[in-house]
Amino acid sequence: MAVEWLTFHLTDRCQLDCQHCLRDPESKPKDLDRAIIRQTLEEGKRIYRAFHAGFTGGEPTLHPEFLGIIDDTVALGFTWHMVSNGKTAAWLFEKLLEKPSRKDAMTSITLSLDGADEEMHDGIRGAGSYREVLRAASLCQMHDMKFVIQTVIHQRNQHQIEAIGLLASQLGAARLSFAMTVPTGTHFDESFYLTPKAWRRVMDRIDRLSATLKLTISSPEGFWNQQPLHVCAPFASQQLHIDVDGNLELCCQHAGVPQQEGARTSQGGNLREKSLTESHRSVLGIIQQAQLDKLEAMTQGSFDQGWDEFPCNWCLKYFGKPHWDQEGAAGPGATRERWRGAWSKGKSLPIVQ
Repeated sequence: MAVEWLTFHLTDRCQLDCQHCLRDPESKPKDLDRAIIRQTLEEGKRIYRAFHAGFTGGEPTLHPEFLGIIDDTVALGFTWHMVSNGKTAAWLFEKLLEKPSRKDAMTSITLSLDGADEEMHDGIRGAGSYREVLRAASLCQMHDMKFVIQTVIHQRNQHQIEAIGLLASQLGAARLSFAMTVPTGTHFDESFYLTPKAWRRVMDRIDRLSATLKLTISSPEGFWNQQPLHVCAPFASQQLHIDVDGNLELCCQHAGVPQQEGARTSQGGNLREKSLTESHRSVLGIIQQAQLDKLEAMTQGSFDQGWDEFPCNWCLKYFGKPHWDQEGAAGPGATRERWRGAWSKGKSLPIVQ
C-alpha cells in the first residue's frame, strides 16, 4: 500500500449546471478550508511520503483562496493537477506565469469534454461551454502545458466515442480518458442509462480506438471487471480523497451525493476533528468490511453477473447511494435543488424507485 497522492474537492462553486453532475449543492456553495488542505498535505508528506495533489470541484479555480492553496502545495514540495471546465483558463495561465513555481509544479490540467461537437457538449453542460474547452486546450498548447481530455460516456453521447478520440488527438491532448456515467438521483438518469451488455460493447469500442490512435486512451475505475474482488486505487489507498466538508471519503464518487437514511457510512472522519491517519484507519476498516461482505455475497450466490460486476456500481449500491440496476437508476433521489438554473426554487426532485 502506498498513498501516492491526495485529492481535494475544493469547492462546490461552478459556472455550469451539468446534467450528469454528482454534486447537488445548496444555493450557498461550500469551500474547503485552506487550513485543512495544508494540514492534510503536511501530514500526507510526513507520514505517507505522498508527493502529488489533485484538485476537483465544482470548478477549482473558483475557490476564494485557490492561488494560496496552490502556493501552499508547491511550498510543501508537491506536484499538482486539476480538473476544470476550461472557462477560467486565460486567468489561470496569467496567474501561473505570474509566479513560475506554480506552473513548474503543475503536471497537467484535465478538461471536461462531453461531445465531439458543440450541440452534444453544450446540450449537457450549457451553451458556449464547448468553445471554452477548445479555447482552454489551445491555451495549454500555447503555454506548453500537458492536458487531458476527460469524457463522461452515457447513452446520449456513446455514438461519438470515435469522433471524440479524433478530436482529442487533433487538439493535442496528452491523454483521453473515458469515464463511466454513474446515476445522480435526478430525472436526467433515464437519458444516460445503458445496460450492462451495452457497456461491454462501449468498452470494446474504446479498446479498439486505443489500438488505432497514437493518443493514449484510458478508462478510469467503474467499468466491468471480471475479477469480483478487484481492488481500485482508493481501496488500495493509493489516493485519499477529502470532500468539500473536510471528510475523508472513500473516493470522489461518494462525495456529496444522496444517501439512503441509515446506510453504511463511506466516510472515515472529519479532518477538523480527527487526524488524517486516524480517519484513514477508519476508512481501512470500512474497506475491509465491504470486501468481506462482497465475498459473502459471492459465496452465497447473491453477487450477480450483471451490474455487480461493475465495481463502482456495486460500491455505490452497498453504501446506499444512487446506482444502476436492470431497470435503470435505483437508490435515493437528489432532494436538494441545484444551485444554478436546473430546478425551480423550492421544488425537490422525485425519488428514484
